[in-house]
Amino acid sequence: AYGFRSVYLNIMPFRLGGKRFRHETELDYLCHLQAVVEILQKYDQLDFVLAQLDETTKKPRAGTSPLIAVPLRLDLTEEQVNQIMG
Repeated sequence: AYGFRSVYLNIMPFRLGGKRFRHETELDYLCHLQAVVEILQKYDQLDFVLAQLDETTKKPRAGTSPLIAVPLRLDLTEEQVNQIMG
């Protein structure tokens, strides 16, 4: 994209097609989402991600292996990518 690695965010629903993902309870799921929001705020990406969510008509598709998710690209500097990815 910019001559360096890109970072994408995939947010999965708590359930899709009756199948639960990695969280045992909805509270665990909501706590994880809160942590994601805090990280997006730290890197000044929350508004960028919310705009992508608002504009997309895509949805995750159940019954596929692997699950087809809706990736949201983060608009990060090379330094931020290096901080996140190491």
